[in-house]
Amino acid sequence: MRYDCSCALAALLIAVLPLTPAAAQDPAPSGPSVAQICLAPATVEAAPNGVDPVAAVSAAFSTFLNGPTLAVQPLSSRLQSQARQEAKLGGCGFLLLTTVKHERKTGGSGILGKMAGGAVQQGAWAVTGTVGGSMAGRVAAGAVAGAASSTINDYAMSSRQKDELTLTYQLEDGNGKVLAEDSEKRKAKADGEDLLTPIAQKAAEAIAEAVAK
Repeated sequence: MRYDCSCALAALLIAVLPLTPAAAQDPAPSGPSVAQICLAPATVEAAPNGVDPVAAVSAAFSTFLNGPTLAVQPLSSRLQSQARQEAKLGGCGFLLLTTVKHERKTGGSGILGKMAGGAVQQGAWAVTGTVGGSMAGRVAAGAVAGAASSTINDYAMSSRQKDELTLTYQLEDGNGKVLAEDSEKRKAKADGEDLLTPIAQKAAEAIAEAVAK
């Protein structure tokens, strides 16, 4: 009887043990790789008194360059040379440098201009705020977009009719090679018009395409 039990136990071990390494070797499913983009504070060439576009530019790009395969890491270094060092220390594969120029022209356009500018502003965020994906993804994206929207809305309210906003960007890889760069200008048709969002969205689309290559 003792011999039979030993044989049965040995047979059981032989049948089970080969399955364990095979199961351990099965890799767990992994999600898509995420490209980390370090975002340096914007360089301001010009801005009206009391208007600081730096936070709004950071909020706009952080919102657009956020998704399953993209993530933004804001930097604190204002000098480009130091931003490059900070990006390397942070392990970012890409560095985004921006320059903003907000020029004030003549005076505002009164209450009608402010109403028109508010309509344009709400329309811009109605378009950019619709992000697809899972429910959890939409909730998280909504929280980020809500904070960014508040920052950008505050900045937009400072614009006046005939103001001109110029946004220039340069995307570099980890070796300092320029992958994409461009500059675009937009002129306000009314007080409170959101000039930044459409420019930043167009730039972000080109940046995302360059990162994916």
